[in-house]
Parts: sequence; structure tokens; C-alpha cells
Amino acid sequence: MLIKEDNKTQIHPVVKKLMLVNTIRSIGQGMMVVVLALYLDTIGWSAIQIGAVLAAGGLLGVFLAPPIGIYSDRIGRKPFVLFSELLTAACALIGITTTNPILLFIALTFSGFGKADAGSASPFAPAEQAWLAAFIKPSERGKIYSLNNALSFFGMAAGAMLVGTMSISSGTSSYQLAFYVTFAFSLVTASIILTTKGETRVQQKKAPNPKQTIQDTQMTKEENTAILKLAGINVLNGIAIGLTGPMMAYWFSVKFGVSSGQIGSTLALTFFATGMTSIYQARISHKYGTVHSIVMVRYIACLLLLLMPLLSSYALVSILYLFRTALNRGSQGAQQALSVSLTRGHRIGFASSIHLLSMRLPMSIGPYLAGYLFGLGALALPFYLAAGLQGSFAYFYGKLFSAYDTKMKLNPSSN
Repeated sequence: MLIKEDNKTQIHPVVKKLMLVNTIRSIGQGMMVVVLALYLDTIGWSAIQIGAVLAAGGLLGVFLAPPIGIYSDRIGRKPFVLFSELLTAACALIGITTTNPILLFIALTFSGFGKADAGSASPFAPAEQAWLAAFIKPSERGKIYSLNNALSFFGMAAGAMLVGTMSISSGTSSYQLAFYVTFAFSLVTASIILTTKGETRVQQKKAPNPKQTIQDTQMTKEENTAILKLAGINVLNGIAIGLTGPMMAYWFSVKFGVSSGQIGSTLALTFFATGMTSIYQARISHKYGTVHSIVMVRYIACLLLLLMPLLSSYALVSILYLFRTALNRGSQGAQQALSVSLTRGHRIGFASSIHLLSMRLPMSIGPYLAGYLFGLGALALPFYLAAGLQGSFAYFYGKLFSAYDTKMKLNPSSN
């Protein structure tokens, strides 16, 4: 449902609004990535407890994503995305009003704060991704999803920069400013969702047609096979991301003794660079193919990840982290584009939920493992494990899905 004039693609108004919501949501996430682990450390949480709550948020998302994806295919995507924003606001309000460990654990688990999801409405992301896909042609999804991913990281960069401008100290009340900002922004995004056109998938019942039934069954089997292949290799990538991403602010603090302001500046530059990479990814995805563009950058990112724990200079490590993250996470939009293009339109929510499930379940284990290893003093091991896993992911991704580049270019519609 893209409009073309003079060979230029105009983005559908619904897609524009959802991209705006994604950007605003990402600002709060960018703040939380910088301060949450440091905040919990300040109020007495151990490294393994911090890792545990991040893991719990991931696990909850894993279990909720499949039913949300399936039911959003049946009753529409808008109600789920709206509830996600209101739930985030409620959880931020708990962070504002209390430091009670039980209440905080519940709020952080349900909100997913600090997990560096880059704009994702997890566990409601399957509904949001399917809502987007309904208004974007498959041949354009690699481009538009990459642009949406870029906006996610620009938003996170803005959030990380806000941490520095607010001059957050080590005081508990200072860290809680991130909860205030997130609460306000969640109310804004909820109001935008309310004014956005909903999209529902109502399947019309038709008289049984034996030939059509056989064809439909065969197509469903082929789609399920592709989804399961993607889910299998996503496990490798999910564990790798969980081992490094959510605990990076804590790792910087422990290894180099830097302040939250310094960490915020590093992450802000990293998120901005990732956004720029996503824009470039949109171009090469459109030109060379979604799958091929992903594989190219993942191998380079793996090499940089191996070098990070070997350096003793915070400045040098920050540069490596910037380039590695920009290459690695700049391809997330292209990955989302593939996941929503493996099935017909009425099963996109299901496909997106399986994609999310296969990523988030192993990803949720990663922070706990990283926290445990950091607690033992093994500050380098999570990086080596992650590099090996992501290299394997890149190899199998290219081997199994290269044919889909051609398929997505030839598919003329979104249904």
C-alpha cells in the first residue's frame, strides 16, 4: 500500500504514524539502556540480580509474543499496540514512585526497560510489525523496515544524550528522571496510536474447494518450514545479543570505571551511527537484496566483537563498540522485513511472533549468563562466545535464505 509518483515511493500515512511512535518510544529506551543497570546497582542490586530481571523481561515477552501475534491476525493490531504504550506508562510510574525491589522487579519485567530493544514494542512487537506490513509492499519492506530501524536508533541516541544533558549523578533520584521521561512519552505515543487507522484481517468464509484447499495446505507447509528454519538460526543470534547488549553499560562501568555521562555519550554516538547504518542498509537491501546485505555486515561485526575485550583503553573500545553495533544492529530492519515476508498477509502476525520468540527466548538467557560470568570476573568470555554465535548465524542465514531476495522482489503485493 505504498503510493508511487514520479518513480518515488511515498510512505503511507499509517506507516508514518507508526514510525513516529517507534521514534518517540526509542528515546525512553535509550535513556533506560544507559541508567537502568547503574540505578539498580546504586540501590543495592547485585550483577546477577540485574541480569536476572533483564532475563525475566525477555522471558515474559517470549511467552506472550506468540498468542499476541496470532490473535492480532484475527482481531486487529491496533488494540495490542495501544495497550503496550499504556502498560509502559504504568510501569514507568512504578519506577517513579518506589524503590521496593518486588514492585520494581514486576515493573521492569513487564516493561522490558533496559533491554535495548531499539524501539520494539516487545512483547507486542508482532502486532506492530504486522500492522506496518499491511501498508507496505513486500518489494519495499527491506527499505522501509530499515528506515524504521534507523529512526529507532536515532531515538535511542537522543535518549542517551538526554542522560548527559541532565547531568545524572550517582544519586537515586537523578536516575529516576529516566522513568519520568518514559512515562510522559508513553502517554504521547498512546495518543498517537488512538488517532491512527487500525488494520484488521477478517477472513471471508468461502465454499469448500478441494483444489484450493490442497494448494493452501501446501503453501502453509512451505511457509511453516521457512519460519522454522529462521527460528532455528535466530537462536544463535539471540544468545549472542543477550550476552553483550543489555549489560554493556554495566561492563563499561566495571571494566573502566567511567561515569554514566561518559557511557551515555558513547551509547548516544553508537545509536546515531547505527541509525545512519540502517539508512545505508535500506539502500543496499533495496539494491543487492535483503539477505545478502545482512550477511555482508555480520561477518565484519563479528571480527570487531572479538577485539573489544582485548583493549585496555576506553576510547578505543568505544570506537570498536560503535562500529560493531552499527554494523550488527543496523541490519535489524532488514531482518524484520524478511520475517514478515515468509508468509501470506493473513499469517504475518504469526510469522512475526515466531521470529520474536526464537530471538527473545535465547536473548533473555544471555543477560543472566553475562551477569553470572561478570560476577566471576570473566569480563571477556561473553564477547568471545557472542562472536562465535553471530558468525555461525551469518553463515546459516545466507545459506538458507538467499533465494528469498528474488522472491520478495517479484512479489507484487502485501497480501
